[in-house]
Amino acid sequence: MTPPPTIAQQLAAKQREISVAEFFERNRQILGFDNPQRALLTTVKEAVDNSLDALEESRTLPDVLVEISKEGEDRLKVAVTDNGPGILRKEIPNVFARLLYGSRFHSNRQARGQQGIGISAAVLYANLTTARPAHIVSKVEEEEAAHVLDLFIDTQKNQPRVAAEDLVLWDRSHGTRVELTIKARYVRGRQSPYEYLRGTAIVNPHARLVLVEPDGTRVTFERASEEMPPLAQETLPHPHGLELGELGYLLKATRRPTLGEFLAKDLAGVSPRAAKEVLERTGLRTGQAPSTIQGEAQEGLLRALHEVSLVAPSTECLSPIGSMLIKRGLRNVLGELRPEFFAPPVSRPPKVHAGFPFLVEVGLVYGGGLPADQPIQILRFANRVPLLFQQGACATTNAIASMDWRRYGLDQKGGSGIPVGPAVVLVHIASTKIPFTSEAKEAVAEDPEIDREITLALQAAARHLRTHLSRKSRRDFASEKFEIIQRILPRLAEKTSHLVGKPTPDLTPVITRIMDVVNVETSVVSSEGAARVPVEVTNYTPRARVLELFVEIPPDEFARARFEPAPDGTDPALGRAWWTLPKLAPNGRTRIEAIFAPGTEVDAGDFDWYVAGIDEAHLLGADPLPGDWDVRLPRTIVEAAEAAAQEAAASTDEGEVDYDAAEAGAPASDED
Repeated sequence: MTPPPTIAQQLAAKQREISVAEFFERNRQILGFDNPQRALLTTVKEAVDNSLDALEESRTLPDVLVEISKEGEDRLKVAVTDNGPGILRKEIPNVFARLLYGSRFHSNRQARGQQGIGISAAVLYANLTTARPAHIVSKVEEEEAAHVLDLFIDTQKNQPRVAAEDLVLWDRSHGTRVELTIKARYVRGRQSPYEYLRGTAIVNPHARLVLVEPDGTRVTFERASEEMPPLAQETLPHPHGLELGELGYLLKATRRPTLGEFLAKDLAGVSPRAAKEVLERTGLRTGQAPSTIQGEAQEGLLRALHEVSLVAPSTECLSPIGSMLIKRGLRNVLGELRPEFFAPPVSRPPKVHAGFPFLVEVGLVYGGGLPADQPIQILRFANRVPLLFQQGACATTNAIASMDWRRYGLDQKGGSGIPVGPAVVLVHIASTKIPFTSEAKEAVAEDPEIDREITLALQAAARHLRTHLSRKSRRDFASEKFEIIQRILPRLAEKTSHLVGKPTPDLTPVITRIMDVVNVETSVVSSEGAARVPVEVTNYTPRARVLELFVEIPPDEFARARFEPAPDGTDPALGRAWWTLPKLAPNGRTRIEAIFAPGTEVDAGDFDWYVAGIDEAHLLGADPLPGDWDVRLPRTIVEAAEAAAQEAAASTDEGEVDYDAAEAGAPASDED
């Protein structure tokens, strides 16, 4: 008689392999499918990220359409169509219906999707919640017809199952369309597909994104730039980012016949000098076969690679947004709010975290239609992807909350926490390996090196804000003073002249002596159907001035503008033009106009005016030329500015002190 199985044998009989698809089927919250609202956003996000990555690799300007429609009480159909290169028929099932399958996981370069989970997880969620297959249409340019497949995922085997297949004619020369029916709920809020696409448009200004909402509303985020971002180049693994097991795998998998060649050609940052030093420390031979290095020899090799001085990892594997495109993206998406100030975006130099290069970029917008009585809006991005959930658990949020924003002009109780004020702060982290807190990729984990870089970038942007608010305070003071003088002095002069029976005198010299400013005044007028933006520069100072006037407007508006007189120089790509003004005598005035075709909508707030050749304390209605413009000024402007500074210094030492001007011109301290 066979003895009954032991408990150990009974337990062993229940053991079986768990596929990755089966695991995520039961733990879908890990991937961002924990509730209907978030599931919708995750589905849209994964599909759009895949499209943008493919389009950038093919160097094609993205044109992505996201359509969301109702399929029942609690069901939505999500369809994402792009103009990408398409996917080969044999790869379609694996790309969309097999988890942990992709082309970017093993490549050491910046990309949105890297794990090979995202879009397959969305297909898995659709299969699970509605039992509907994923409907895929894809066409490559070399083929006449598009392949159409309906896909399920066999969760126990993590393998795709094709439910139906066809060939159809498509009105696109190439592209891909993904349709998923999922259990979801559409709510337009801060964690919605609308906000995701809005954020994506800011950090991907080269993309055109269209959203069709369930009620039929169509929202288009037009591209703000025709310039493709730099393509991140794949680089070799750097020793400082390797663990012992990873080094062992590389040693076993390499095709290099000798250890010397392995160090020089399969690892980044190992110079001939460093390779020689590593071999001397470990006692290994340069001609030794890599596969023979195991155990203690392998540990000694890794230790030596971590100890010797190596070349830092290459930053060619990164694709930052860049200062110009951050500003252009913010202007394009936030333009309806008419912010009064766009701080010069800050891009920190690349740094290294655990052997992986990364960099931090920060943009800051202030004023205009932004609410002044609410916490500032934080826009978090990682590798050009918006992070909309888990804000409180993100290193970006913690870095913002730990700064004392009172020093820079924003309200903040106790000097910590999210500040209150009319501002938007954008933080973008680019890296080949973002340390996310989970597979859902919604928050960046805390790390001292990354935290420090975020803080330094935030401080640099905040200093620009403090300077702007200080200048604004001085300008408001001077403008109020100017307005009072122009309103009261003429009336006093008129009445006094009437009493003494004499003609009213010209008050311009008096105003000049009191104000001592160069005033830049602009407006928008209509003339014969055309829109004109005149700017008048008046010299209310007691000496002649030689000035350089600059204007910056959105490049698309710049392309439609005609200037009178013609500028001395232009940079259409940046939307900039400049003039060397004729020498302005005291009380002298000159005028420049930007003229647009009839029917063009123009707002004076789109024009940023800057002046070189005068100290900002004597400038009203414009800003001094930013130091990051890298403009070579004419010698006459430089000499005039130097002479004005010397004259101002002499008059300050010898003349009577103007206490009002001194108070208005005093820089604000950190405490103030």
